[in-house]
Amino acid sequence: MPAFGRGRFTRRSSGLRTRLAPLIAAMFAIYFIDSLSFLRLLKTPAYMHSAWQSPDLHVRLFIAVVHVAGALAAGILYTALSERHLFLWIFGIFALAHLQYSFDIRLGLGPGATLSMPMLYALAVSLYTVLNFALWADLSTPDTICMRSALGVALSGWTATFLSTALAIYLQGVGVSLEQHIQIVDALAMLFFTAALTFTFFRGTQAPQTESYS
Repeated sequence: MPAFGRGRFTRRSSGLRTRLAPLIAAMFAIYFIDSLSFLRLLKTPAYMHSAWQSPDLHVRLFIAVVHVAGALAAGILYTALSERHLFLWIFGIFALAHLQYSFDIRLGLGPGATLSMPMLYALAVSLYTVLNFALWADLSTPDTICMRSALGVALSGWTATFLSTALAIYLQGVGVSLEQHIQIVDALAMLFFTAALTFTFFRGTQAPQTESYS
């Protein structure tokens, strides 16, 4: 029967527990940003027709291709970069996507821009989905993988999704416009992108080295 090894971010030295909490917080922020904008955009007909709910097959096919390409790229990047760099990519793409939504709401940039927004959105989702599947195992040992995976999924994905969905419904109920809502989301994405950039700059740019265990 094959033996399972330690995750690539696991080290024999102390500090593993202190590393788990910041990564859960970072994944929480990603899910929160995603869900906070998704529900509001989904209720906007102009953007619903450029998403999975579009009646046009070519739009759905385009988004599917972007998702697959993004997932493949994420798999390559995950093996080459540290998790800090991947968070930087994800927050940056989310910020750029929502900035485009803000410009489109204000200026009406046209069909080309409308399609580029879900492209960026789908790319960010593919990147963080691959990261979410791999991260918890790579933070674990064979003895801790079940608990760490449960904590990671529950405290980041589920918690953030429920809270951000409730907040999105509340903001719409109190009369916050779509433009203001997207600006709030973009500001959050830029805030976390800046934080990730600062953290990466001060912690260095070397990718983590994989340790082998026999």
